[in-house]
Amino acid sequence: MHDKPALLVVAHGTKSPAGSATTSALVRAIAAVRPDVPVSLCFLDVVGPSLPDALQIAGGPTVVVPLLLSTGYHVLTDIPVAAAGRPDVVIARHLGPDPLLVDALVDRLAEAGPGGAASTVLVGAGSSRAEAAAELAETGALLSARVRRPVTVLTMAGDLRRGLTAQRAPVEVAAYLLAEGQFVSNLRDAADGIAAVAEPIGVHPALVALVWARYDEAVD
Repeated sequence: MHDKPALLVVAHGTKSPAGSATTSALVRAIAAVRPDVPVSLCFLDVVGPSLPDALQIAGGPTVVVPLLLSTGYHVLTDIPVAAAGRPDVVIARHLGPDPLLVDALVDRLAEAGPGGAASTVLVGAGSSRAEAAAELAETGALLSARVRRPVTVLTMAGDLRRGLTAQRAPVEVAAYLLAEGQFVSNLRDAADGIAAVAEPIGVHPALVALVWARYDEAVD
């Protein structure tokens, strides 16, 4: 018998087999940290199980942690609507911005090349919402403090290739994305021959720790 609420991780969902595999591996890593808490995974789009289906299966107190970096329609509407009328369900805050995410971004940049970049760029998915843009800008400021140089923030919604070409070479790119998928593919295409693109955050101890931090905040 579990005396702590279950953890339901809700991810966006992707058609990318590599992206889906990364998300599954991440949730296994999350579950391994606290074997006393039941952990499951559901999705908002593309693949199943859906959040409503997962909540229907969940038979007791549950904390929903959005595996989403920024504020947006899913955070503000989809997830609260799915949990409406369920007093045993608590929705945790989405992931970003947070210094733990910057820990992961710094490590991914270090893995991407030998260092010595003249310019660092943070690329996020982009959103029409001002709150999401502000969150991305804050992440850029946190990353800038860590790499000790200005960080240019770009989004997938803009002309990425033009933005990257404007930077002083050599250019390194931190991908503010969780897993492989269309955004990562588009980013690599835009940066081809211009910049070294780090891997998405993926399965990283800092991300695992952040999901549990969001869970604990919600429980408290």
